[in-house]
Amino acid sequence: MRELLETISKLASEGKTFAVATIINHTGSVPRRVAKMIIQPDGTTMGTIGGGCVETEVAAQALKLLKEGEKGVHVNSYNLIEEEFDGVGMNCGGKIDVAIEIMEPTSRIVIIGSGHLAQALSRIGKMLDFDIAVLDPMAKKESFPEATQIVADFVDKGLSKIHVDQSTYIVILTRHKDDVPALKGSLKTNAAYIGMIASRRRAALVFNQLLKRGVAEKQLERVYSPVGLDIGADSPEEIAISILGEIIKIRRLGREHEASSKRLRFSAIKAIGK
Repeated sequence: MRELLETISKLASEGKTFAVATIINHTGSVPRRVAKMIIQPDGTTMGTIGGGCVETEVAAQALKLLKEGEKGVHVNSYNLIEEEFDGVGMNCGGKIDVAIEIMEPTSRIVIIGSGHLAQALSRIGKMLDFDIAVLDPMAKKESFPEATQIVADFVDKGLSKIHVDQSTYIVILTRHKDDVPALKGSLKTNAAYIGMIASRRRAALVFNQLLKRGVAEKQLERVYSPVGLDIGADSPEEIAISILGEIIKIRRLGREHEASSKRLRFSAIKAIGK
């Protein structure tokens, strides 16, 4: 069990998403009464909740939940009897309740910039339980007390100092002269979201500069600009809420849900720059 818990801790620290199945209740004759099992998205497992058909079924259910992007804890009951009696194909005779918990890394927002909007996004993002990292030469701890990481450096040197994975959301709020390096560096990551504050004309100029530098159109389709949901936001706090609304939408509904609208947005913006 100690080795299992150490593996859970290691996977979590590496920013991995995986499932943990735990027997939480039992009645009658069962192979295991207290047990845990780790299930990773590639089907790799560690530990056991009793072996046999029930373990196979629990692993399959966990993989289905992972594939569908489900969250939280899912509890199922399994009768350890033959299939013709509505069981899982075992003859123990008992019953177990298994909780399958989807373990996800803490989602992180990387804010590139340090102005009033960046500060509002940091404050409100922390309220929503995002881990906050700030990258900007002018960034100071007193301006971002809730941030867990502040890198006071230029983006071309500083971005590599911040851990970015598929649960990371990058928001570019830079002075315009830094838009191109910030976006170019961000596109090299596997972040779940890349948003850049800019007018449509400014975004078109940045996109076309990157196209001339060899960045593929498919990469630029990842970018959300103008950034945020259109809610008529005006103040830094309202704009921050519109950005977080867009991030939450992608976090909960996924990239595929936004794919077609992103392509339309990119095409429209690119056309402005021609």
